[in-house]
Amino acid sequence: MHFIGKHIHRVVRTLLITMCCVFLHSFSTFAANESSSIWLLDSAEPLAKLSQSLEQSLQNAEQLNALESSSIRLAPQTSHWLIIDLLQLPDNKNYVVYLGEPNLTWVKFYLLDENSQATNNQRLASLESLSNVRPHWLIEHSQGHRWALVNFEHDRALTIEVGVVAAKTFEINLHQIILSYGAILGVLIICMFVCAIYFVVSQQPKYLLLNAYFVLVSIGFLIDNGLISYFVNGIDWEAKWPVNEFALYFASYFLYHFLAIHTYKPRFKKAWQVMMACLLSAAVLSSLLPQFNHQWLFIVSCIGFLSFAAAVFFSVMKRKNSRTYLRVFMLMTIVTQVLSLFIWNGFGIGYHGVHNTILLITSLAICSVLLLKDRQQIAAFNYSMLHDAETKLPNKQFLLAQMMKKVSQKQHFSVLLFKPHVLSNARSTFGFEQANICINERLSILNTQLQTMNALKLEIQASRSAWLAHVDDSTFGCLVIGELELSHIEQFACLIHGVFEEGLTHEGINLVDSVDIGVAYYPMHGNTAKQILQCAIQAMSEKRLQGERWRMFDSESARLSEQRLSIAAGLKMAIDENQLSLHFQPQVCLKTGKVVGCEALLRWHHPVFGAVSPDVFIPIAESAGVINQLTEWVVENGIQWQAKFCTLIPDHVISINISAKDLLNKDLPVLLITILNEQNVRAESVMLELTESATLEESKKIKATLDDYRLIGLKLAIDDFGTGYSSLAYLSQLGFDEVKIDKQFVLNLPFSVNDQSICRATCDIAATLGAQVVAEGIEDQQSLTMLQSYGCQFGQGYYFSKPLCADDYLAWISEVQKVELSFDATANLVD
Repeated sequence: MHFIGKHIHRVVRTLLITMCCVFLHSFSTFAANESSSIWLLDSAEPLAKLSQSLEQSLQNAEQLNALESSSIRLAPQTSHWLIIDLLQLPDNKNYVVYLGEPNLTWVKFYLLDENSQATNNQRLASLESLSNVRPHWLIEHSQGHRWALVNFEHDRALTIEVGVVAAKTFEINLHQIILSYGAILGVLIICMFVCAIYFVVSQQPKYLLLNAYFVLVSIGFLIDNGLISYFVNGIDWEAKWPVNEFALYFASYFLYHFLAIHTYKPRFKKAWQVMMACLLSAAVLSSLLPQFNHQWLFIVSCIGFLSFAAAVFFSVMKRKNSRTYLRVFMLMTIVTQVLSLFIWNGFGIGYHGVHNTILLITSLAICSVLLLKDRQQIAAFNYSMLHDAETKLPNKQFLLAQMMKKVSQKQHFSVLLFKPHVLSNARSTFGFEQANICINERLSILNTQLQTMNALKLEIQASRSAWLAHVDDSTFGCLVIGELELSHIEQFACLIHGVFEEGLTHEGINLVDSVDIGVAYYPMHGNTAKQILQCAIQAMSEKRLQGERWRMFDSESARLSEQRLSIAAGLKMAIDENQLSLHFQPQVCLKTGKVVGCEALLRWHHPVFGAVSPDVFIPIAESAGVINQLTEWVVENGIQWQAKFCTLIPDHVISINISAKDLLNKDLPVLLITILNEQNVRAESVMLELTESATLEESKKIKATLDDYRLIGLKLAIDDFGTGYSSLAYLSQLGFDEVKIDKQFVLNLPFSVNDQSICRATCDIAATLGAQVVAEGIEDQQSLTMLQSYGCQFGQGYYFSKPLCADDYLAWISEVQKVELSFDATANLVD
């Protein structure tokens, strides 16, 4: 009990002490108020009348705290008097009377003596150069002054700070205010600079609009805080209304682009555009028509802007994506800034310090959003550089980076690349978008099944992990970790074939095709990641043997592939540097033995590989896309020599081979006409030879193209007849002038019953179609005799002459014309 009583005694004593402190504080405050030395009086009386009854007027005045800042609410267009009793201020100090609003309509300072007579009606400034920022007057300690009065008014209602403080304290505070203004202005300039940089780099108008907004906000800041006169003369407080209106317009225009409002519903988009037009109209009216009530016009503009901003906020929140939060943050930041302008300028509620702090924070926030958006775009760009846009899988660069890590760690691995041919078929059948959906389903299944295999996990994401990489348009790959084991690779190949053997299905259509798989192993097939990947690509490109599921990289195949690449690269140079040449093999009439023409054969002597056969470089030229240039070179040089051949044999006909791709070259007929005219060569003395397979590849377009050549006057021959699969009806529609029997049916003619049947049938077919027959590869008298018996008109081969260069061919013609034309004589001229 004694213990409890002791504690109760302590509690009661503490309460009594607290109550005494509160009482003493209240009493001191009351005493201070009773001895207050500052009053605020609302009165329109002039100084002369007010000074006569000054002490009586103080009874109706509002008392303010001495030597402290006080916030007062000014009524619009009302005269206010701030009255200071100098006798109540502490002695031996200089004081400053200040007002916290630089844009007052009227302000005047007076000093009165004991008789309430004005002793000085001039302003005594402590820091006169800064009086526009914060109006203030110096009160020097003097026995001759009793009262200090400040008369001021404003056109609109607003809240301002007033007070009387020591002169040194005021100077310190004023310098701090100037520094804060400089900091805010510096931030605004930085914001303008950032927007200008973004505009120059991106050329997007939204950053120029935001820059204009910051310029106008900066001007409004200078006007609000009395700083504008230090930069431009003649701009008063009323100029801030059109400045704020234009700022609203540019803010709405910027948000239109930044929030992508043009992608919203047409009604909403149209409404926002109408709102922008109204804001622009209000800004123009505020600038040109001073009789408008600018304050209420600004209030209506702000309400309209804030209403639309609220609607956009809810609409943006429904579109949740990676950009939503930045867009919402930007919207809320600008809305906060506009709301501050709305409350401060529209209703005069608040303080300069609060408004300026909001301006500083929101401006920094806007720049932060721009920087965050830029960083987000950089991250998205980096992601796109390392990932495929359609499958979201790591791409070739990502795969190479992982391979480089393994190479640097000297860790063995195999690269397995596969190419499902069904993808290209699906894109042409289903459409690009649907084909990608189907292939992504297959890849997702394969990616899941690879988790149980010894494949490297290339990437770990929040949504899924990736074991596959998208190397190029239709090639995918993975890394197999560890020593090379063929059985292990076979398991991977079986897994891939199993996933794609079902094919791709859409709307009841199922497409199935083969899958090419190539494998390369580090360090067996290369020392760098790029070498290993290239080896895997080459292995995948090689044709598989019967029963093979995949191909391992082979150095010999790679050598041949490199040789083909070198030949392809050298073809263009061969044309430019005149490494090509033409040889001519005579064509002889089998009845008379006369030379009727020749076939132009292209030859190429490579500086490294030596003589390259046409059977090698012609297919390479077609795949490399230089076959048209080759044909044009042959045509141009062949017709030039034909002009010389015709001087010896007027009816001489030159046969020039063209490929299937040459038929689609629309410039070739123009070139033929031009060269024929330049060389004065008859068109009917030129025979164009097309392979039977070439006429089949473009069956729909071939007839119209051949008709164009016939209109020129050229003759047409079908080469290597019997090696293709064309029908007689089809050949009859094309209407060739000449049919050439391929040499594979002539070389063994005396000993092959099948070849004899083919040659006899070809001659009969040609006779039926009204075409002449040329037999290639005649090398003996027995073959010649049999062809004559079949009705073959012309022949060429080593029995008559091997292919000769142009000069030798001219000499050969001259020699043939000197002797009696017989097959024995011409045969003796072969060498």
